[in-house]
Amino acid sequence: MADVFGILGLSQSGKPDKLTIYSWDKINRDKLESAQNVYKAFINPEEISLNYNVAQDNQPALGSIGAVGTFLGVLPIELTVRIYLDGTGIAGEKIKVDEEINKFYKCVGYAKGAHRTNYLRIHWGKLSLLRSDPDLLECCLKSASVQYKLFKPDGTPLRAIINATFIEVVDYEKLANDARSESADLTHIRTVKEGDTLPALAQKIYGDFKYYLEVAKANNLKDFRNLEPGTQLIFPPFNKNVKQNTNA
Repeated sequence: MADVFGILGLSQSGKPDKLTIYSWDKINRDKLESAQNVYKAFINPEEISLNYNVAQDNQPALGSIGAVGTFLGVLPIELTVRIYLDGTGIAGEKIKVDEEINKFYKCVGYAKGAHRTNYLRIHWGKLSLLRSDPDLLECCLKSASVQYKLFKPDGTPLRAIINATFIEVVDYEKLANDARSESADLTHIRTVKEGDTLPALAQKIYGDFKYYLEVAKANNLKDFRNLEPGTQLIFPPFNKNVKQNTNA
């Protein structure tokens, strides 16, 4: 039987043991198993840089001094990483540096049949992103450069460093949810994870677990006590002045 965990860059626990990049040609990325390409870092990076930026309108009003700095929104996250490649065998495994670079470009580069680069998902450990999914970044490649460090006498590269910057790119549905996932005035869509319960999800979104029966009705759930991981649930806005019946 094929090593599915190894193919996906996952350990037996289901978590990536090395920084892994998954790629799709469409923005609505599905399960990891559906990724067209997977790139697993040869050596885990020593550091990752995350860049958060807030957009503000700092133009002063006519005739005024200074500016209020009107909040316009949060710009996409940028993640910069250095990926080390070593073909000397000193790291315990001998690789061909040029082939590894081609694998990286194939994963993050142009989508087949499309006039744009692939949609990516970067996952490794706990990145602690300020997003609904704190340990992964949905993005596209912004820039990449390769620095060759060592060569054979014939010019074959033995060591190289890939310097890559990725910029966050998500679909509108996910973006709307992340804009303010706790707001009860918006319709939200959540994907059920292992251990989730409907009352707990209702508490998180509405600030009151008593809405869970209304959510169950909105999603036509016959058995809301046993939520199946991977199921998508809709959490519509409710009028908090309407008393919820929790005795059903």
